[in-house]
Amino acid sequence: MLWVIGINHKVDIDIRQKFSLTKTKLQEKLIDLKKLANEVIILSTCNRTEIYFFSEEYIDIEEIFTELAWDKKYMPLFYIYKDKDCIKHLFEVVCGFDSLIVGEEQIVAQVKEAKEISDSAGGKNPVLDRLFDLSLRCSKEFRTTSRLNEHPITIASVVGRVIKESNIKKVAIIGLGNIGFLFCNYFKNSDVDKVFLIGRKNEKIDQFVKLNPEKFGYYDKKEAILEAQCLICSTSAPHPVVHKDDIPEGKSLLIFDLAVPRDVDVEVYKLPNVKVIDIDQVHKMDTVNKEFRISKMQENYHIIDKYVDEFIDWLEFRQYKNLIMDMKKHAEQLCKMQVKKLKDFDNQEREKIEVLLLRIANLYIDRAVEVLREAHKEGSGEICSNLMRRIFLK
Repeated sequence: MLWVIGINHKVDIDIRQKFSLTKTKLQEKLIDLKKLANEVIILSTCNRTEIYFFSEEYIDIEEIFTELAWDKKYMPLFYIYKDKDCIKHLFEVVCGFDSLIVGEEQIVAQVKEAKEISDSAGGKNPVLDRLFDLSLRCSKEFRTTSRLNEHPITIASVVGRVIKESNIKKVAIIGLGNIGFLFCNYFKNSDVDKVFLIGRKNEKIDQFVKLNPEKFGYYDKKEAILEAQCLICSTSAPHPVVHKDDIPEGKSLLIFDLAVPRDVDVEVYKLPNVKVIDIDQVHKMDTVNKEFRISKMQENYHIIDKYVDEFIDWLEFRQYKNLIMDMKKHAEQLCKMQVKKLKDFDNQEREKIEVLLLRIANLYIDRAVEVLREAHKEGSGEICSNLMRRIFLK
């Protein structure tokens, strides 16, 4: 059974942040959830936390909440999609349908990262890996055909427009990960005069510092906040990193808190000269080219349907996996038996003959598998598989 449980941007950020999982926690939680299912991948972003499972048996959502130490009173806020609906949901997510900024591309990198983190946590995810790889292929074709790259939209462009309209010239960025890099890349050609970088040095961001040291530079947090007119927060910290004491008394400051959980302490929101805009408010500012993107995406939805069908065909054909493995194992045993009967050859010659026999056997098995695949598509897979058992295994 293939399924996903999740919570997304349709739930208020104050609740959503309770279920956000930082990178440092992801591997630990993946290992915990492997006790419940054969395969697990967690997709955790500022807009969503989703857990994808592949297992022979259905897992009760209460068991998942128990394993993750989540408060069960929030269970009704989670959605659950199974099998085809699960597949379709992931493809819609990676193509930008389920984003607050419709069609945004950042989710593609986040899906790739979720798969990589799961792989590094140990254990194999043959079905989920295939699903995620195919979703990325789907996204590439979908975005190219829809020509979304001609009207790109990112969180940086939305925030950048507000900064320009506010005539802000000095910006501080705290959190120099993927989102921090996105903003640096955006600001390199903007009207902003100075970008204060707060956090650990990042090789990707160093290029901006080296090429334009007058605009980009690394600074201490308090020094940067003192100089800046705007602060952009996007760390992966599990707790607030900007506190009331960090803001000079009476200072006017625009803050974009793009992190989940929040980077900015609630007391900062109450300061009279400080305006804090959180991630959900930023997404509501998305108006540029929105109608164009929506119409183009709907026009090309058939691409998602095509890839959903492709994955379902692959998943259904997987029922013959044991038969194919048995055929190849049996072929290998037969080849070894035949080579043992050869008397007038030395060991080296026998090894070469065995390799040749096995290669020929596998060629015929591969052809038989293709015939089985065709029969499966035509609805006669069971008849064909029974015939193959009689030919290759008896």
